[in-house]
Amino acid sequence: MATKICLIRHGQTDWNKQKLIQGRIDNPLNEVGRENSKLAASKITSLNIVWDEFLSSPLKRAYETAQIIKNELNFNKEIIIIPNLTEREFGELEGKKVCQENYKLMEQGVKGLEMLPELQNRAVNTIKEIYKTFPDKNVLVATHSQFIKGLLSALIKDFDFTCVLRNNSLTLIEVDKENIKVISYEKD
Repeated sequence: MATKICLIRHGQTDWNKQKLIQGRIDNPLNEVGRENSKLAASKITSLNIVWDEFLSSPLKRAYETAQIIKNELNFNKEIIIIPNLTEREFGELEGKKVCQENYKLMEQGVKGLEMLPELQNRAVNTIKEIYKTFPDKNVLVATHSQFIKGLLSALIKDFDFTCVLRNNSLTLIEVDKENIKVISYEKD
């Protein structure tokens, strides 16, 4: 048997709307983010999967997304906070515009930046840990764009790291003892 994991990118924040790099800055959802999180719950329902656990990054925007979806799904268990589901540390790039120039700086490295290999390792190891903790379960995970991209880029050879994973997008994966398999992911 395998563990199914649905990674949900958090809802929109004011910084997302302004196209600013948030990283570990702990911004809450805005009204659009709250409404879209309710719509994400409908998409999750359409997957026709019975969910056993709900995990979240400790950052407000992910946890609030999880809370909204939990309420919409009438999920009766507590949301479990997993610190390693948090967003990438962007160091000096936090608060800067999301643009090609700053993606190039991410490739080169700036002070305080969690480099891509570190992000990929954290994402893969976190997913493996979720599998070990919840074997053969179906798990919802509220997290962040860069965490999801770190995972996808580690698993998909030609993944375009500059693609946009829109707020409240779903990424479905399946994990067994030996593999992490990407079933689907949503991008703009």
